[in-house]
Amino acid sequence: MEFIEKYGKQLFIGVGVFVILAFVVTLITQGSVKKEKESQEKYFALEAKVKKYREEKFKQSQSAQEKIAVQESVQVDINQLKADLESFISSNLGTVAAQFAGLELAQILSEENKLTEALSLLQKVETQSDLLSNSLVKMKIGQILADLDKCSDALVVWSKIINSKKFAYIHAESKINQALCYKKMNELQKAEEILNQVKNEKSEDSAEQSREADRILRLIQFNKSFGS
Repeated sequence: MEFIEKYGKQLFIGVGVFVILAFVVTLITQGSVKKEKESQEKYFALEAKVKKYREEKFKQSQSAQEKIAVQESVQVDINQLKADLESFISSNLGTVAAQFAGLELAQILSEENKLTEALSLLQKVETQSDLLSNSLVKMKIGQILADLDKCSDALVVWSKIINSKKFAYIHAESKINQALCYKKMNELQKAEEILNQVKNEKSEDSAEQSREADRILRLIQFNKSFGS
């Protein structure tokens, strides 16, 4: 009783502060959920345009007859689509929708060989969350760095993914990417060590990656045997 009488006022003040903080956090969380929902609803229209653009690109890679059919249809204005995606990202930074929009725009920029722009965009939408969208952003950042011949930087990105338990579902893929970078840097022993590690992981989730690691490993060994 003495403790309560002596420290009761401070305890109640502390509880009051805690309640206020909890209330503020709840408001922030609710605000974030609301923002996320609104941003995703807005993104649906953009996503439909991206899908149409992808369909058109696929058709354009088909026969001449199909190309004529595409030319006669109303096509997506790629410059307008890029501008819309960029505007959406800037207005919705910090949301999952902005990350997916960033991934789509980065892919378009990569196809136009604008890798530096794509990298800058992805670094802009990257967050510290453990959500799927953020893991995809990190993976794409690593891939673009490798494509820019910045394998040492790409290796750092993939190491961070591998060292995080939150991203366990993409550890095998990240390791394969690391091995490919080591292969590119002609550090074949390191590449083989990583590939053997992935190859020997026999879980159901990593079966596909295990086969891919084995394929790359055999290719490296084949090239080595012929001195290439």
